[in-house]
Amino acid sequence: MSTNKINPLITQNRLLSQARSRARAQSAATGQALLGGSNNNKDSVINSINNKAGKQNANVSEADRKSKENYTTMKDAAENVKKHVKNLLLWPEKKWDEMTEDEIAEYRVDARKEITGLIDEYNKMIKSMSAEESKVNEIYLKQMKGYFQNAKKDLESLGITQKEDGTLSLDQERLKEADAETLKKVLGSEGTFVDDIGKRAENVISNAETNLAVINKSIYAGNYTYNQYGSDVFEALLGGKYNSKV
Repeated sequence: MSTNKINPLITQNRLLSQARSRARAQSAATGQALLGGSNNNKDSVINSINNKAGKQNANVSEADRKSKENYTTMKDAAENVKKHVKNLLLWPEKKWDEMTEDEIAEYRVDARKEITGLIDEYNKMIKSMSAEESKVNEIYLKQMKGYFQNAKKDLESLGITQKEDGTLSLDQERLKEADAETLKKVLGSEGTFVDDIGKRAENVISNAETNLAVINKSIYAGNYTYNQYGSDVFEALLGGKYNSKV
């Protein structure tokens, strides 16, 4: 490896270090102005800081608020998708010709209820993923659409169709016409569309949790201006521990 080439990470770290140094220098100058100036000058500087921070935080907070809302919806919907999938897959394989009419009717009602709930939550998950532009969400959306295409014929026979945005539409009348054995085969077996989206929902949950952690850190970390001692300039004005004479 040539010694003339500088590792990009080293360059990045140097730039970050320079940026931090400039920020510390600016904060120190602000702290000195506040500590050394008149009360009017202090008020003027504080108001200037508040105005700039307020405008910056308003923009950041709005963006973060919307993303937090989307990822929270995404996480909750994906968890509910998993629950419906689990319930559909829990039904054991049955010998339909040995079941009573009442047992078959009960299964059909329960299966329709689960698939209706599943599609509602699935659509919430898809919409929230589409609202957040990220490569990870794009990959999962593409995979979800692909799962439908793999089972398109069977799903459409039950009245389940896919819209252009990836959400699903359900024809309840078509679903009611389906016999119990078909419902089990298409919606309640391993390796089906339902099974596939249930497994991918786990990844969607993890992705949502990761993004929520980052967003929460951004929201609650706060933007502070520090003086040369490392304390907040407002703490300095209020007589904080770093402002006391030694």
